[in-house]
Amino acid sequence: MRKKFGNKKNNAYLCPMKQTIVYNLTEFAAKYQLNDIFGAYAAHLMVSDNDSVHFSKNSDRGFDKMVRERTLFTKLMITLQGNCQIQLNDQSAISLKPGDFLIMTAQETASICQMSQDFEAECILVDEQFAEKVTLFHLTDDKLKSVTDIFHFVRDIVRHQHINKVEMIKSMFNVLKLIIDELPYEQCSATHDLGHKKEVYEIFLHHLYRNFRKERQIRFYADKLNVSTAYLSRLVKEISGSTVNDHVTSLVYKETCNLLKQSDMTMGEIADSLSFSDQSAMSNFFKQRSGMSPLAYRNQ
Repeated sequence: MRKKFGNKKNNAYLCPMKQTIVYNLTEFAAKYQLNDIFGAYAAHLMVSDNDSVHFSKNSDRGFDKMVRERTLFTKLMITLQGNCQIQLNDQSAISLKPGDFLIMTAQETASICQMSQDFEAECILVDEQFAEKVTLFHLTDDKLKSVTDIFHFVRDIVRHQHINKVEMIKSMFNVLKLIIDELPYEQCSATHDLGHKKEVYEIFLHHLYRNFRKERQIRFYADKLNVSTAYLSRLVKEISGSTVNDHVTSLVYKETCNLLKQSDMTMGEIADSLSFSDQSAMSNFFKQRSGMSPLAYRNQ
């Protein structure tokens, strides 16, 4: 279920907010001493009495202070437990409960009106647009797990050294945008425009390049993208003209050729590295595509 909150005009503020500074993510992180941050692009934080960010209204770095700040980035939040009532600067009231996923747009501010003692939430701050207005979803268990997994992936990427950190984080956010786009349309087969489909296809390729040595089944990649196998099959065929199986087979064959020519691995080791059941299975696979045995190809 999706709820959007518009810009109603109302001069009576129950929870008045005065804002004079607009923070980018780097400035915001410095003020609130956030640790899990990557440049001015993405940050992760937990809202909990047991963590480094507290929501006590008396704290100089409390959650109540943080949501009042005007910023240049989007704030994504999943409610884990407890409940909280937030009032936006247009006087819209939002009641958060476990399983709620809140998107606060850049420069949107809020104030905490009520909060249970056991309230916990997980947040991602990101210099990307996810919605035109403040939007609230109540997620099913499956969708909640998918969104939470992405939050955790982003947290882990931010915390550790990666060569392609920007690309990895962007990939996760692209998947999250796909999930968000599909949330209001879960009961129908909504079609996406070509640009969006190409974006999904690129994410599929990202997962494929990382996993083809171990994973051959379309279900694995569909689950990674949180779409059905039928949808992924149609999309890949529409964008590329080839099937998912064609993509997987092509990569496995090219990698087999590469290992036969560029390494001194035995046939058994190559078969094992590419997750064939045994050397015979690899040999049959290779012969069907090259017309010769792996050994003949290596020795030519």
